[in-house]
Amino acid sequence: MDNTLLINARVEIVASFHTGTDVLQICFPAKMRYKNQLIDFSELGLRHPTMQGKRMIHAFDMSDGVNDYRLEFDAESLTWTLVSILEG
Repeated sequence: MDNTLLINARVEIVASFHTGTDVLQICFPAKMRYKNQLIDFSELGLRHPTMQGKRMIHAFDMSDGVNDYRLEFDAESLTWTLVSILEG
């Protein structure tokens, strides 16, 4: 049984920026506001850049310790999208 909820909604993100670390952890989402709920991410599972047409999209798989979240950052429009949630 797949517990993945497809969301595809713009969300508010607080990003964390670090120096002196590997390239995958220089910038990543630390917190997200979705439906007036603040979610603190505790784990970065995966980050990878990809192209959607001519747009550069950075995909992030994050976890709050209970649920897993797929986020996308559009480097052209500077917007964050919550693509899906995989419940606990």
